[in-house]
Amino acid sequence: MDKKKQKKEQMDDAIENATKLAEVQVLQKQLAELKVDQEDARNQLKRAVADYQNLEKRVNEGRSELTQFVGAELVKRLLPVLDHLEQSLSGISEQEKQSGWVKGVELAVKEFNQVLASEGLDQVATDGAFDPSLHEAVDVKEDSASSSTGETRILEVVRKGYNLNGKVLRPAQVIVGRSQDNHPEERSSDEGSIKEEN
Repeated sequence: MDKKKQKKEQMDDAIENATKLAEVQVLQKQLAELKVDQEDARNQLKRAVADYQNLEKRVNEGRSELTQFVGAELVKRLLPVLDHLEQSLSGISEQEKQSGWVKGVELAVKEFNQVLASEGLDQVATDGAFDPSLHEAVDVKEDSASSSTGETRILEVVRKGYNLNGKVLRPAQVIVGRSQDNHPEERSSDEGSIKEEN
């Protein structure tokens, strides 16, 4: 009977070991699945954080662009005021320049220019050659100096131009000079129209 009992105990032990082994295999499979799920969740979290950081960066860039756009629009709307103030000062006689109100207006214009400069506004250079990316030609006059250099020169500034933070906000309106020698097609078309009239 001892042998039967012993065999039964061995059988029970074997069944118990097989059950434990099956449970261990099931647990190992569940652990592997959990590791895969954890890795997927970690990767999703990393992607979500990266997406959020990219979104935050785009929002900040959008805010910056909007701020620059609004600032540029405000400065653009203030430029005619500056033009009028400067124009009013240009027509003052020497006697009027000594009065207090003129000095006050000059001081206001100077301070206005300083405020605009602190926002990144600077004047478009108008000394030298005509540059279509910076200047707008409103009239053309014959210029003997242009014939010697061969380039189109700025003769007179009609309205000042301005750059804001390195970008042209308003091109300078200028009168340019060029020689008739540089543009024979214009002269010949003028001569042709004169002959047709006769």
